Amino acid sequence: MIDLFGDSIDPKKAIHVNIYSDEIWQTKNKITSEVWIYSVAIYERLDKPILEDLINLRYLKDKEDWESRKEENDTDIHWVDFGKDANKKFIIERWLKFIQDDCFSDRKFYFSLTAINLTNLNIEEFSDKQKLNSIYNRFFRSMLQYSLKKFFGSGVVVENIYHEEGSQQEHDYFDWHTIFKLDQDEHLNFKCERIEFLPKSHRDNPLSNILELCDILAGIYKDIHCGIFESKKNENKREILNSNIVQELLIKRIIRQSRNTNSKYGHSNRFHLSFFPKINSVPGSIIRSMDNYYDISKIDLAFEHNPNQSKLF
Repeated sequence: MIDLFGDSIDPKKAIHVNIYSDEIWQTKNKITSEVWIYSVAIYERLDKPILEDLINLRYLKDKEDWESRKEENDTDIHWVDFGKDANKKFIIERWLKFIQDDCFSDRKFYFSLTAINLTNLNIEEFSDKQKLNSIYNRFFRSMLQYSLKKFFGSGVVVENIYHEEGSQQEHDYFDWHTIFKLDQDEHLNFKCERIEFLPKSHRDNPLSNILELCDILAGIYKDIHCGIFESKKNENKREILNSNIVQELLIKRIIRQSRNTNSKYGHSNRFHLSFFPKINSVPGSIIRSMDNYYDISKIDLAFEHNPNQSKLF
């Protein structure tokens, strides 16, 4: 185990993490008509676990009568379909407040999101067999590699990688090839050999509480970026997207001020978003030698253009 300068790292000082991940498949941007895929990951430090916090907040275990309300708080949380369910909305709000409050306390919450512009991507470069999964696999791996070193430095040890059950299970390489390739980076270390797939519901596995939060973050950024459909079923979503937490932290800080290392939120080395590619290119073109990532601070958000929404800024 070595650092970026080639020096040995004491294994006892290494940061051990579990990774939880989820995705959103093709979504069309309401303004540009571009088609996007989103991948999100939450990184749980084993010395600063978050699972128990999320479970306690789900069930309001700090309240004396929490058990009498357990059933209503035991509902599955998925951004796409929480609709008018007030209990689901309240759980989402509590989890988002946890992320905000953590910025001013332990700072133990880490996440990254990668958005892939399929419209600008030269998809012919990817295998025809399970093409979308091949594309996802490539960028998922890049997101983990960059984020692990950005957040935790060299010598980080990944104990487990979890992913929500889905089409990736049918891919020939996804569950093992990601780890195989990342483990070749001498600054990363893996205790696991395969990605473990978790059920969508926390009732089937408590670890899926973190996956449900992955789903929420991916859904929020997808709707902010690509726009939200006009429907009475989306009223709860609009309230959340216009909330102070989303405006101040998820957008103003993480998007508009992503590089502010002096922010009181301490977000620059714990949260990371990347959008790619900005321009379509072909192998051998000069664009391939340039930075083809979007400038997050200047990215256009379709949600801001909706005349029926209140302005975010």
